[in-house]
Amino acid sequence: MFSKLFIGIIRINNFSMTPNLSPGEYFLCEKKSVFLSNYLAGDVVIIKTSHSDKWTIKRVIGIEHDLVQVIGASILVNGHSVAEQEGNFEPGNQKTQEWKVGVGELFVLGDNFQFSVDSRIYGPININLIKGRAWFRVWPLNRIGKRF
Repeated sequence: MFSKLFIGIIRINNFSMTPNLSPGEYFLCEKKSVFLSNYLAGDVVIIKTSHSDKWTIKRVIGIEHDLVQVIGASILVNGHSVAEQEGNFEPGNQKTQEWKVGVGELFVLGDNFQFSVDSRIYGPININLIKGRAWFRVWPLNRIGKRF
């Protein structure tokens, strides 16, 4: 009964988190509950958005009250660089996007920026769209428990 209430297994089916997480890998996930609802930047969460009827996995970049900016290839949270997107960004093409993460929301990104549909497309997500947090890789065996 404990495992049905608090722990589940999730399988990665897409490339939005490569190279850190790959299709076909399995993870233990702590299911969302009233006791475990405080998500932190860096957490990997399982979500469902209005853009897909399937569960997907993304990394939390921004939490309540954070200011997330995408300026050209740079991703900043509260003015601090957290990641650099790969790709061909010319100096004249420094498109700027900005979001203020509201109460009860998270800003999530796929690690594979170029091929991820994430909060850069649909904005911050409501915390109620989260199924849980992935915390331990169980398959394949040669990558078991490896940090992600």
